[in-house]
Amino acid sequence: MKDHADPHRGGVGLLREAARTTVRAGRPVLGSALLACAGALVVGGSVVAGAFAASWGLFLQARRDAEFGIASEDSYVAYADQWDDLVRIALVVFPLLLLVAMTCVAWLLTAQAVIVAHTRRRSGGLPLRAVWDRSRGHLGAALRVQALTVACALGPALAGLAVLVAVEEELVPGVVRPTYHDPASVQFILVGRILPVLIWAGGLVLLGRFSLATAIRVADGCSATVAMRRSWTLTRAARSRTTGLWLLGLGVLAVAFTLLKRLGTYVAHGAGLLMLATTDDNVWVTGVLVLIVPVAAALVLLPLALAPVGVLPACLRERLDHDPEARVPSWASVE
Repeated sequence: MKDHADPHRGGVGLLREAARTTVRAGRPVLGSALLACAGALVVGGSVVAGAFAASWGLFLQARRDAEFGIASEDSYVAYADQWDDLVRIALVVFPLLLLVAMTCVAWLLTAQAVIVAHTRRRSGGLPLRAVWDRSRGHLGAALRVQALTVACALGPALAGLAVLVAVEEELVPGVVRPTYHDPASVQFILVGRILPVLIWAGGLVLLGRFSLATAIRVADGCSATVAMRRSWTLTRAARSRTTGLWLLGLGVLAVAFTLLKRLGTYVAHGAGLLMLATTDDNVWVTGVLVLIVPVAAALVLLPLALAPVGVLPACLRERLDHDPEARVPSWASVE
């Protein structure tokens, strides 16, 4: 493989280049991350606050139902009569939060592509205002790239989930869900556990093949669909390197998310105490708040890790773009 034959162009060299670029352009990289954090906090926080406001009556009714059940010495199920309404609200909130996340990712990948292009050609720093000015014209196409990427990844995600549901509902012939007394069969392990993981792994590889699309859009000014086709073609000449770097980036983000989520539990504790004090000890709304605050805090701060990771695809695009084996034929660069 060419990835192994040329160490200078291998993954280790690319990681070093990305690290050097991140250090040299530390201020705009950090600034773009902080801008994404602020946007996620304001817009995402407003969406979540709106969801709580829309659900407020449901939380109050859940408390009344629970108190009535306790007073009557009857058993009760939390949110038994409010669950359907809460799900309907969630079905509106989740797509909005996904749009916020896609916008933040589009901005960060675009900004890092601009920063990498400037750093490779000039030694001077690039102010955040200049990064915004150069990125602004690409954000619409970058957001379309994210939407198309999510749409492509949705197939494997839903397919793996469908396998899990079919196995759990015992709809797959010859595959029986294990019980307390019976161990898991080989068929259940293969179909119910390994197969969904393999399907999802294929989805991750698919995401990796499209990971250069935003950097290509910034460099070439092409449309979102052309950028994705070109990303697919470029990464074909370096599948192992692209997949390895993509998985490494996901691993870094997963570790960062886990650490930030743990730190968010301290924020959740304070928020829970404040909610109890302002709602006359309503544990129903407080319980939901305490559950979501650590995740929300981790997602808001995740751009601090995503921005340095976003330097990688921009650097990889620069290298592969000069690789004769990875060049796109002329017919593929037109819409």
